[in-house]
Amino acid sequence: MTNVTKFCLGLAVLAGLGCGSEPAPLTEPHAAAMRDSLSATLEEFRAMGIASAWEAAGDFYSESPAFRFYENGELAYESAADVRAALADLGPGTQIATEYSDTDIEPLAPGLAQIRSRFESTLRTEDGSEFGYGGAVTMLWVHETGGWRILTGHSSAPVPRGG
Repeated sequence: MTNVTKFCLGLAVLAGLGCGSEPAPLTEPHAAAMRDSLSATLEEFRAMGIASAWEAAGDFYSESPAFRFYENGELAYESAADVRAALADLGPGTQIATEYSDTDIEPLAPGLAQIRSRFESTLRTEDGSEFGYGGAVTMLWVHETGGWRILTGHSSAPVPRGG
């Protein structure tokens, strides 16, 4: 094979690599549809806590090996299975009522979006005791087979600042 032939083959390979399909662009109508879909999904997710439907709530977490969820700056859950185990420990009579505010749903690409929100939650146990907590949460959601799933997230409570 001559150097000219090798050069031409190299150019053909490089040209072929450049002709790969580009990901679909995120149009504004698609972004708006994603916001609507995720808003409805977030409401379904919230309803699971009120209904004590822990198994169903666990389905909102991605099985991806990339899954991680942090709380107050520390890794709390390394997998969806870890989250599901924690939810199962709550028991059938425990409820978590969460209100979201200042929620921002930011589509990043087709099938990928970030939700940022403040939240206030009240946990009620079977015996009627309750306590409240709140703060901010960010979650990266991916659209998988079966719907939107949380891939990674972080929740934190406000920390008093010295002054």
